[in-house]
Amino acid sequence: MPSSPSAQAKSEFAEIVLAAVKFGFEGVEIGIDDVSASISIPKSEMGDLCTSIAFRLGKMMKKSPREVAIHISTNAKPTRLLKNFSEANGYVNAVLDEKEYSKLVLQQVIAEKECYGASDSGKGKKVIVEFPSVNPNKPWHVGHVRNAVLGASISNILKFVSFNVEREDYIDDLGLQMAESLWGWMNISSKPDKKFDQWMGEQYVLVNKEMEKQNMKKDLDLILKKLENLDSEESRTVRELAERCVRAQLETAMAYGVYHDVMIWESDIVRAKLLEKALKLADMKGILDKPTDGKYAHSTVVKMHKIARFAKELIGNEEEAKVIVRSNGAATYIAKDFAFHSWKFGLIDSAFRYSKFIDQDNGKPLYFTSKSGEEMEFGKVDLAINIIDVRQKYEQQIMKAMFSLIGEEKIAEGIIHFAYGRVTIKGSDLSTRSGSWMGDGKNFTADDLLREAKEVAHKIVSQSESISDKSSFDSISNSVALAAIKFEFLKFAAESEIVFSWDKALTFEGDSGPYCSYTHARATRVLEKGAFEIPKSVDADKVERGADFELIKLIGSFNEMVEKAAREYRPNVITDYLLNLSSLFSKFYEKMPIITGGESKEVRLAITYCAKQTLGNALRLIGIEPLERM
Repeated sequence: MPSSPSAQAKSEFAEIVLAAVKFGFEGVEIGIDDVSASISIPKSEMGDLCTSIAFRLGKMMKKSPREVAIHISTNAKPTRLLKNFSEANGYVNAVLDEKEYSKLVLQQVIAEKECYGASDSGKGKKVIVEFPSVNPNKPWHVGHVRNAVLGASISNILKFVSFNVEREDYIDDLGLQMAESLWGWMNISSKPDKKFDQWMGEQYVLVNKEMEKQNMKKDLDLILKKLENLDSEESRTVRELAERCVRAQLETAMAYGVYHDVMIWESDIVRAKLLEKALKLADMKGILDKPTDGKYAHSTVVKMHKIARFAKELIGNEEEAKVIVRSNGAATYIAKDFAFHSWKFGLIDSAFRYSKFIDQDNGKPLYFTSKSGEEMEFGKVDLAINIIDVRQKYEQQIMKAMFSLIGEEKIAEGIIHFAYGRVTIKGSDLSTRSGSWMGDGKNFTADDLLREAKEVAHKIVSQSESISDKSSFDSISNSVALAAIKFEFLKFAAESEIVFSWDKALTFEGDSGPYCSYTHARATRVLEKGAFEIPKSVDADKVERGADFELIKLIGSFNEMVEKAAREYRPNVITDYLLNLSSLFSKFYEKMPIITGGESKEVRLAITYCAKQTLGNALRLIGIEPLERM
């Protein structure tokens, strides 16, 4: 793929500056990478590009930055894309040739279309993105929506830069929460009367209320003991309940446009003896201790002083050791995660077999681990990104440090904890156990959120005069509702907490997904009215240094924004870009007549087309389908 227009311009600028430095400053040890790293975007009145390299050179040569910058700007030679150079306060500023640069940007967008902004920077690398990993005894609530749309967006972005992306969901169908749900099935009700995940979640709340009234420990301990036998009647029942719940959850996932490649089930991890294999490996490497007395007697632990050197955040921790396997033989979260990631990176083999769970409505099958089935090529990755809330940061650090301890630094470096902030409701956690996701009249579930968003969107869409086909109201309303919800969850830095508000999630104005979708639809209408046809070549002679060129420059930087979002795992880089692009297109639309632009009509229509294409590409990266009408 050709490099992005902005990257080409910066590359030319770096070469010009380096040539000017070498002309007159012989013997200075500085390379093209040093110059490239110093390039940034100045205030618009100063130019289009600037470099701070004169400050570094000044120190090296004991000259003032201004003296060095004047030398560089005086000796800089214009190229196809760059025409003027100047010095200001020690910086070297450069001005793009608006006609040549505009031609480069417009022709590249027109040529690459849906691929514009993509790259091959991740080619040859495989990554697992694990999300949202909701327990299979509840409906998704609004907190799970944040996890899901973050995971889906990161997957889209990484795929756009050529990573081989495996979208994975971890299903914990063992443990106390499933024992409690089985108790409810046997003692409260086994007759669901609504969507199964909703019903199961409500019953789970009832079970926990019942636990406050009576001591159910003996009952639950007995169930847990029986669940250890994966071939027991209790285990088969729990798996059936979990699968029914997951099927209902997947209805929600697909309604949000969230899809996966494979689901790894906890019971199949146990069946494949992944934990035993991983602990044997760790024991052979000598990182495990098994105290015979004291606080950790008969447990398997990792001493904190061993792992703290691999994670500075753990230095000074008051704990002497971290329990990996409890004295009763129960594995901790860290042990299970260490085993799971040993499989993800191909460090240990599994006996996993896979079967098709469902056909998803995006046309792709979803596979899951099962007792029978076929061997398939899942796992064995270079990177593993875990979309887990920030409260699991400590456990993730310890798990990564364990890989460093056994000499697998590459695996440790390849584990990315994408820590996101909690979603709260007026200061309350979204606790499934307590039922805080259940409200009067409406619940804080993903299903209720989408249902209400669609109702609001339908009222707005039905008033649109640009939609002649009334039968499309429902599909457009659904797209607008999803745009509102997804954008609201993605526009914040992931680590920040969100206090959920129905009003904010359903906003259709200002800094929102519907605003960006509306901009895309507006550009579509302009192109239709102007009877635009894609030209074989673009004549940019009528481009001015106004709102048109500002918009072109932003379009030209799209790939750099995509690379930044991929490198930093930040979908909010794309939402910020979308808002800027929508704002600049609106200014261009208002200030520079397009259809009535006379001799400038054709190039302004081409700019409109390229803005629309770039908006569409960016919207799809965050899981929003661009609208042609709104």
